[in-house]
Amino acid sequence: MTSENPTPETAKNVIFMLPDGASTSYLANYRYFKEGPDAPVWEPLLKGMVQTDSLNNPITDSAAGANAYATGVKTRNGSVGVDFFGNELTSVTDLASDAGKATGIVSTAAVTDASPAAFGASNPLRGNQADIAQQYIGDNQLDVVLGAGRNQFTTESEGGTQPDGTDLFGLAEQQGMTYVSNAQALANFDGERVLGLFNNEDYLDAIGERPAEEPSLAQMTEVALSTLSKDKDGFVLFLEEENTDTFGHSNDAATTMHALSSFEASMQKVLEFQEANPDTLVVMVADHDTGGMTVQPAAEASPAVFRDFTETAEGMAEQFDAANATSIRDTVDKYTGLTLSDDEITGLQGSEDIPLALAELLSAKGGVEFTTTGHTAADVPIFAVGPGADLFTGVQENSAVGQHIAEAMGMSLPLDQQNGGADRLAVTSLFDSAFGSIPAVNTVRNLVTQLGDESLDSLADRLSSFWSGLDNTEFLSSVLENTLDTAPEAADLAYWGGFLAANGGDRGDVLLQISELPAHREALLELPVSEAEFSPIA
Repeated sequence: MTSENPTPETAKNVIFMLPDGASTSYLANYRYFKEGPDAPVWEPLLKGMVQTDSLNNPITDSAAGANAYATGVKTRNGSVGVDFFGNELTSVTDLASDAGKATGIVSTAAVTDASPAAFGASNPLRGNQADIAQQYIGDNQLDVVLGAGRNQFTTESEGGTQPDGTDLFGLAEQQGMTYVSNAQALANFDGERVLGLFNNEDYLDAIGERPAEEPSLAQMTEVALSTLSKDKDGFVLFLEEENTDTFGHSNDAATTMHALSSFEASMQKVLEFQEANPDTLVVMVADHDTGGMTVQPAAEASPAVFRDFTETAEGMAEQFDAANATSIRDTVDKYTGLTLSDDEITGLQGSEDIPLALAELLSAKGGVEFTTTGHTAADVPIFAVGPGADLFTGVQENSAVGQHIAEAMGMSLPLDQQNGGADRLAVTSLFDSAFGSIPAVNTVRNLVTQLGDESLDSLADRLSSFWSGLDNTEFLSSVLENTLDTAPEAADLAYWGGFLAANGGDRGDVLLQISELPAHREALLELPVSEAEFSPIA
């Protein structure tokens, strides 16, 4: 579905949709799962492919992946809203809020989980979910927060993670947010700010009969759109389907397909809104691939079989008696309509991990296999419609996506966050080689800003001038020791002395070359994260 109205040059609204872990193979299998004459709603919107690596690993996690989309900067796995050294970053959510726009996050995960956290908080460790919850409320920036993970907001005496005496719900109410805890209350909501937390789990249910208190992703999407669109200045909304990733890790293909069906229903609502509001940019992209899913449909084994499943493989395994073949057979038949053979049941009973073995067995019934229970480095497709959609054409880094979202709104992320944060790392590396220490973030920002007027070479020349009173050997000894954290060997001094002589004594060039040594980059990437305080009301 695309709008027939003229597309404005600048996006008033941005809706960023993330089917976590759902790479090309997920979308291909979903086509077979769905069947029928209608293609999935995202297919006409395909623009390109996204490279998903993080700064320190070719295989990203959800934290670093979402960080690239939210801030335009690659970071280390495990961090949200910060650069590699733990320095806080500006996100597209921040840009929108500063421009007077409404902002929101909606997820079938705990709202404090890695992906939504990158769009609403800053923390060097994604696991600090109690701190992230405090930021959501303490920063008073997000207007809509909907999803799972109520326990991250409740106190320890209530079974949650917040210190006793902390009242995040009271603070949220003081700031004009209405708190809702079930689907009916959400449906009845008609205000301007809402906090909705619908269970104490890591995710909302993905398959089978939904608990009465849990809204669907489509229902949460409708409320988010109707609420945020009341802001005349526009909005930025992050929408995530988490269960594609959660059950990709479990190698449970059936549940990932049901999760994608939930996601498509949500996207249908979003595209209807976009058609009526052509000044809205919609972007859909996964953060990475999960599981290395294969696509091997056949007449006797197609993902279409998964449509009749009503329980996860893990849920089935929790219900049957693994020592009783009849219990296994009856339970699987009840929730899938499939009858396992005696050999298949015997194989399950001999497995060290019965839930995983069952998931793999049932996935194979639909022509799907997995190569890992982790993530892979596969590229992921990106889809877009609305103002700025063509910015996402071609193959690009995940960090470029964040830059383009800002550009589509007619805004820019800070200069030191552009180029994927590469200038931040280059300046930090150069400074460390020059002085033997990691510069403060404001120093880095100032130096990166100066790169607008001078190249990295010129900055290296300027920094090398600090050794004007030293001879070449003293200069090289100091720089090499700063870089490698150990006194240089005679052979290293001789090599770099020869290099310095060959380039006409250009110390700036030598400083830059030494700062870019692979061993130096590796050492920087092994530094522990900053312990800066990111909990504003702790």
